[in-house]
Amino acid sequence: MSMKHFLLFLLFILFISCSQEKKKEEFNFPITKIKINPVDDQKAYIEDIADSIYYVSLKAEKDFSIKHISNFFVTDSLIIIADRSQSTVFLFDKEGKPKIKINHLGDQPGDYANLTNIIYDEYQHRIELLDLSLNKIFRYDLNGKSAGILDIVGSRYFGLTFAKTKDMYVSEILNNNKNLRRLRLYKERDGMLTYHSQELFFPPLIKELDLGFSHQFDNYKDTVYYYPLLDNKIYTVNIDEVKPVFQIEVPSKNQIGFEINSAKPAKDHFDYWKKMESAEVMYDNNSLFVTDNWVSFRYNFKSKADPRNAFFSKKTGKTLQFTELCSKKDPMLHSRNKISGKLGDYFVTIVPFKNEAIPQSKPATDNHIVFKLMYFRLKENQQLRNYESE
Repeated sequence: MSMKHFLLFLLFILFISCSQEKKKEEFNFPITKIKINPVDDQKAYIEDIADSIYYVSLKAEKDFSIKHISNFFVTDSLIIIADRSQSTVFLFDKEGKPKIKINHLGDQPGDYANLTNIIYDEYQHRIELLDLSLNKIFRYDLNGKSAGILDIVGSRYFGLTFAKTKDMYVSEILNNNKNLRRLRLYKERDGMLTYHSQELFFPPLIKELDLGFSHQFDNYKDTVYYYPLLDNKIYTVNIDEVKPVFQIEVPSKNQIGFEINSAKPAKDHFDYWKKMESAEVMYDNNSLFVTDNWVSFRYNFKSKADPRNAFFSKKTGKTLQFTELCSKKDPMLHSRNKISGKLGDYFVTIVPFKNEAIPQSKPATDNHIVFKLMYFRLKENQQLRNYESE
């Protein structure tokens, strides 16, 4: 075989290989499209969108009062809340009555120095508390007793938020890392978390900003779901694969384009928000929750003071979106709060009390805030929007 024919043969093999790889990628990544129109700023009445509603008020007692909700989880029997301002985890029963308080702040063996973040492990039925200052994860059972400590090996890039499945931990990497990576995956072994891999990229625009929002990770059926900033895809994260499963589609004028993806790093948070508002795109997405029937998330558009809550129906492929939740029966209910948790088919949000004078979403200095939770189950046969991309 001449050199010319040999080179042609190599090119042919390379072409076939690339074609097969392209087909393989397309086959392995089926993506469900979620159509959204950010301009839609309608209000919603809870009686119109939900077929079941109930309320739980969290009672306050001496030395058992929440000032600020940093993390929130609900189970069939418990309400679990972390208050970072007090470095404390509060456990209430399902009726809202105080039950157990976890506060092992100190410098003794087994104590944590700072509450960075917590998760609830629904398989092991325990709470895991991240202390990034000590590079450790502290485990507690639902009676507040220690259930072990994990040392984080290679913790330099471990983020402020994390999630886990049965065989891996994943954190959103602190910004300004030189590789511009989003995720860092770890395996657990012999009381340690050891580095496994880094996945996904984030745009240079947020390189030097520590931007973190609540619940960009969610667990559903032993899989971690992840909705990163300045991205139009929701991913599943497993130890050996990170792949997109939902794609958020918006009108072309509201899409994140080349200008944002190639922009220089923002000078500060205010510079970033100014760019987002002027670009008229979806930004600061958070509060991701995946259930059997729904995918829910929240985002800002144009103004930080005007967020949208979105609920995508897996059955119909249509979307419910609103900026404010009201009630026909209770004229005092005007809630613009995010979804804080899920329990089976129910979503959970914090709602204002009647004549409530203290903002519930901000830390208090002298007064302890009592929170009221609303659990609601969305109607499956309601009239949802079928947004069309322009």
